[in-house]
Amino acid sequence: MSISVLGLSYKTSPIGIRERIAFGADIVVAALRDLLQQPGVTEGVILSTCNRTEIYCNLDNSGSISLADWLWKFQYDYR
Repeated sequence: MSISVLGLSYKTSPIGIRERIAFGADIVVAALRDLLQQPGVTEGVILSTCNRTEIYCNLDNSGSISLADWLWKFQYDYR
C-alpha cells in the first residue's frame, strides 16, 4: 500500500488555477465517490478551502492512479 497526495495552495498556485480545481459543497461528494471508484484506490479524502485544495488517497497494489490526471478529468467532465 502507498499514500498519494496532491495539493495546491496560495503559495504554489495563482488564484485562477485554484478556482478551477476547488471542490464546492455541490460537487465534493460526487468527486470523492468518483475518486474511490478508481482502480487501486481504497481510501480517500478531499480537502478544499478558499486557499487550498488537497487530495489524499491510499492505494493498494492492484492499480495506479495519477491524481493530477484524475483531477483534470473530473473537473473537465463535471463542469
